[in-house]
Amino acid sequence: MSAIGLVLAIAVPLTLIMLGAVVYNRNLQKKQAKQNQARLIRQKAGDLLEALEYLMLVDSHRDIQSAVLERVKELYALAASQAGTDAGAGQFDAEPYEQKIKADGPCRRVLKSDRELKYGRRQFSAVLKALAFMAKKKQISETAMVEYRRYLKMTLLEREVDTYTAQGDVAAGRGDIVTAANYYKAARKLLIEFDIQFPEKNQRVKAIAEKTAALYRGEKNEVLDEPEGPNDNLSKALSKEVASETNEFGMSSDPGAVKKRY
Repeated sequence: MSAIGLVLAIAVPLTLIMLGAVVYNRNLQKKQAKQNQARLIRQKAGDLLEALEYLMLVDSHRDIQSAVLERVKELYALAASQAGTDAGAGQFDAEPYEQKIKADGPCRRVLKSDRELKYGRRQFSAVLKALAFMAKKKQISETAMVEYRRYLKMTLLEREVDTYTAQGDVAAGRGDIVTAANYYKAARKLLIEFDIQFPEKNQRVKAIAEKTAALYRGEKNEVLDEPEGPNDNLSKALSKEVASETNEFGMSSDPGAVKKRY
């Protein structure tokens, strides 16, 4: 065999092997990139699902919840597609959430701490972002988006104001005037700075101002004295949280106790 033939006999297989290795490496990189993208999408879906679960705990607007659930299903299906798996292969089971939405169960009005209030704001914000994206993609109408945004902002305001007012009532009930006044001030500030007008706004601001004035006059908290008061159940629930020595999310402060998600 000539020298040229010998070189070709060695070089050609090596070239083919190297070319195959390059192609394989590129395909592997593309696969890894898709898997990373799928992981990010799945994480986004999980975060939105967490926001939906929290929304189902504290509110009862089923149209909004159904819309958000559709977005969650879409994200999980997209993640499965990116990962190269069958989107219908049980990646996400939406049926339990659909049943819970249809059940229209009671929602919780008590947010037990400032920390949970911050958590609630994050979850409501995540829901609003998802709805805005759906409106941009024409999956929901602009009219529906405006209605949902207003409703969610109003709902969050109500939860914040009711919770701060109830915390003030509890503090007033145990004679802590300074703490009670601070909670009332926070509730009043939220109402005054809220950028949406609604009929009860001025009335609620005035009612909270009267509560604050009553503290310094040494008067008893009317809400605590009257079981039919608007925030009586909230105050009682918060009082029970204090009495049971639970933390700000309703979880027992006992390290050996079973933890709750919220």
